[in-house]
Amino acid sequence: MCSGGPARERRVVISAFVNYREPVRAETCREAVDLAETPLPATPGVTRGVVLVTDPAQPALWRSLLTETEPTSAAPVVLRRRDHRSLRCWAQRVNVSPAEGRLDRLHELTGGWPLLVDRAHRLREEWSDPDEVLRRLADLRADRVEARASAEATGVCEDPLPAAGYRALPDEFKDGLFDLEGAATAVALKIDDEDEARLIVDFLGTLQVFDREDTQLRLEPVLRECVASTGDRAARES
Repeated sequence: MCSGGPARERRVVISAFVNYREPVRAETCREAVDLAETPLPATPGVTRGVVLVTDPAQPALWRSLLTETEPTSAAPVVLRRRDHRSLRCWAQRVNVSPAEGRLDRLHELTGGWPLLVDRAHRLREEWSDPDEVLRRLADLRADRVEARASAEATGVCEDPLPAAGYRALPDEFKDGLFDLEGAATAVALKIDDEDEARLIVDFLGTLQVFDREDTQLRLEPVLRECVASTGDRAARES
């Protein structure tokens, strides 16, 4: 990790672990954060920003960041889903469905999840009619294989504990709305570990599996439907 450079020159160092072919060890993640903080620039006026690109495959790093058990200035910035505004910008750029009604439908069908947004982009390359793109996107979401792929791409299934915690929520909150405390209690009843349950809820929140309504939370409906579909299939296969 270099610490030199001329004053007033901006520099960003990016460690993109998500592109590695082999799983990245937890020690490597921790070392990247430590190196970002310790070898500071020696020249006055030199500053440096470090961006560590990671994903749910590095749970040890996430644990330390979310629980604040280790002193660090690192803070997670979540870039998992497109919101309605960024989806509008994307739709206008690729000309998928810029009309307001179609945009609402696109958000409803994708939930802003990158995999499904990419599916919409590929469909747009095949079909010139935006309404046809939305119809075929709806058909894809109804496919169980596609539903499983969509659920796995969110990272919820990356580790057994978050996966179990997530599945506890729709069973407990059938009316849809809940708060963080209620979510932690539901997960604790599922895994029989209150402290771990709070971490799991924080982990799920970082994955952006919740939609917010004022002070209340709701499971994002697209992911909820995909997980329910794959869960039903797994139950029948077992």
